[in-house]
Amino acid sequence: MPNSTCATDATVDVPTKKSLKQLLLDAAVAALIELGVARTTTVEVQRRAGVSRGALLHHFPSHTLMLSATIEELVRRNDEAVRLAQQQMAATANPLERAIRTLVSMGTQPAFLAELELWATARSDAELLAAVQGAERNARKERERVIAELFASVQHNPNYEAVVAISIEFVRGVALSSVLTSNSEHRERLIRQWVWAVETLLQAPSPAN
Repeated sequence: MPNSTCATDATVDVPTKKSLKQLLLDAAVAALIELGVARTTTVEVQRRAGVSRGALLHHFPSHTLMLSATIEELVRRNDEAVRLAQQQMAATANPLERAIRTLVSMGTQPAFLAELELWATARSDAELLAAVQGAERNARKERERVIAELFASVQHNPNYEAVVAISIEFVRGVALSSVLTSNSEHRERLIRQWVWAVETLLQAPSPAN
């Protein structure tokens, strides 16, 4: 009987710890999206998760570690947003336009804006900057896979890398602009102009290295 009891306890402890960490991460991400970085404190996350101070500090000993841990979850949500946008853009015949519109759609989602806010906050916080850079490096492989899938129709073009890199920067700019204005007509005009610019770039000779 004692052995049976120990085995039961062991099988319960591990998943409980894992679910607690996920509970904390979900609370942190929700706070980031709803309140922003400044108000996503350890106290706020502890309150939302309904756990003790010790439980939070066991998984995230510092505020910086807690914030940096949210990157992986934000990336996961952004990938989900890409897949959903791909389905919504399925009727768009031009694969290049479809890729750009998919990215723009993802870029206006709360999870993406929260991620950008973390980047901006890290500008003046060396510890957070290092943590965010590490988390972003870990997420790079998955993001590159998603981008390669979106732009597969032009992957053999000599200007492919330039198109992808500048398109990502375009999406970030549109995302930040959406915080200040919700002018859908202006955004639609920008998207059409960018599709035209990218198509022009793909027809241009590759610049010398």
